Amino acid sequence: MSLTVAHSFPVWLPQTQTWLYNQVRFLPAEVTSHIICKEVQNEDQFGLPNIHALSGPSSRFTRISTRLFRHVDYHLFVRRMCRRLEPDILHSHFGPVGWKNYIFLRIPPASRLEKIKRVVTFYGQDVDHLPKINPAWRKRYRDMFGQADLVLCEGSVMAGKVEALGCAAERIRVHHLGVDLKSLPFEPRTRKDGEPFRVLMAAAFRPKKGFLYGLRALEQVSQHHDVALTLVGDTTGDSVSEVEKQKIIDFLRGSPLRDRVRLTGFMTARDLYEEARSHHIYLAPSVTADDGDNEGGAPVSLIEMAATGMPVVSSRHCDIPGIVIDGRTGLLADERNVGGLATCLTQLMSRPESWLDIARNAREHIEAHYNAATQGERLYKLYESL
Repeated sequence: MSLTVAHSFPVWLPQTQTWLYNQVRFLPAEVTSHIICKEVQNEDQFGLPNIHALSGPSSRFTRISTRLFRHVDYHLFVRRMCRRLEPDILHSHFGPVGWKNYIFLRIPPASRLEKIKRVVTFYGQDVDHLPKINPAWRKRYRDMFGQADLVLCEGSVMAGKVEALGCAAERIRVHHLGVDLKSLPFEPRTRKDGEPFRVLMAAAFRPKKGFLYGLRALEQVSQHHDVALTLVGDTTGDSVSEVEKQKIIDFLRGSPLRDRVRLTGFMTARDLYEEARSHHIYLAPSVTADDGDNEGGAPVSLIEMAATGMPVVSSRHCDIPGIVIDGRTGLLADERNVGGLATCLTQLMSRPESWLDIARNAREHIEAHYNAATQGERLYKLYESL
């Protein structure tokens, strides 16, 4: 069955959201995808056919209009494009985008728009953080759930949270985010005698990433093992991220770990993969932030790094345990448990002979459940079911 799907996403595409690019580009040939966005970023990395942008490349004008009108112009644009394209499905990415699409598609005359099936995917911040800081979203979501044909979640933990927000269980499906395994060759890590244990952390600087807990754990481990950390990422420009970056810098200034840490800023996905090849352990100590922000599902970077053959240490947070099966595909500590993270890191550093089995188990698990090509076919089947 041939299907036309319009993907609604205000900014196509921030550098930290490669997972959305893979979600669209791995849909099978039976699906014709159209990206409807307000502005375009990083088109050299995330270019696809049929990108329909209201304002073209990101500009000062689009940032001002977003602050003044809160994407009203964009959602009117989505409505206009849906009338023009007449897609079979409108797939709204992130809960708030889904609700606003729902509101604007209802504006009369709506007869040509009523036949469009509506799919909404939640990704994390939209599940816990937004309803906590603004309870009005609870009612908005309930209204949207009544009209959505399908609500997708990364894992079972997130699905339970979406159901608790008022979505009928029969409308919810777990759909894992996939990674491009062809671009992630399997290279089990080994360490040469005399070289430090090179640890990698990579993400935007936000409290939910738990970087400060990871740094404290590495500080403990460095008393007994020669470690070196590469921290890939930076602030995203908002006040919360800026504060988190300053906390990281302040910690490093007063830590004996400071001379063993390299801050790189953001990297392209390709550069990050290349950087990762020279590292032994990936550390992703995610937590639920004080404002409720969390991973929702799991960091895609964690899936990617585990797929390459790098042992991972992470936390029992959201849907991470579905990827990092403790003791089999990686090691887990409780959230905010610095000692637990240090124990996991020490275990890996003390037993490098265990790395190969962990790496093989992780690759097999990801090939079975998180392969972007397979997940593209599964998403098509979900579309087709509508």
